[in-house]
Amino acid sequence: MHERIPAHVTIKPPFEAGEERIADIERILRAFASAESAAPLVFRGFGRFGFRTVYLDVQKSPQAVSLVRRVVKTLNENAAWLPQSPLEGNKLHASVARFLSRHQSRHIWRFLKECSYPHFESTLDNIAILKKDGRGWEVHALIPLRAYDRGFWYHEGYVHKEIQSVG
Repeated sequence: MHERIPAHVTIKPPFEAGEERIADIERILRAFASAESAAPLVFRGFGRFGFRTVYLDVQKSPQAVSLVRRVVKTLNENAAWLPQSPLEGNKLHASVARFLSRHQSRHIWRFLKECSYPHFESTLDNIAILKKDGRGWEVHALIPLRAYDRGFWYHEGYVHKEIQSVG
């Protein structure tokens, strides 16, 4: 992954905010995450935005799309000061290389076209608030979503067995 930014899937484009507003965003996201379950993600192949960014492509599972739409809606409704974009959350991706020159982009793209495309599964199981620090980005807050797996769910250190009817 890109060295100046932790691995992530972008939901909301970067914005500027003071500490008080960041604390507000964190409160909103913690309340949201406490009631939301993780969603499956499938990474398959590569894509690019112009020549400046190369990314791992995320296939849109219905659960992930729904989760992303709900988090964007929650942020837009509860933090009206946040900049809004009609494309928020529309292209789930994980950046591999950013801020490329045309030459670098062509070189990387040629190399990737000769490789076998990646295909792996993961889970959208947390929401991170990233904060710019000098040249790179750091994780300001990592907010876990409720994990759901085979009848068990995990949240804040407790594992519960859900009651399942067998019939």
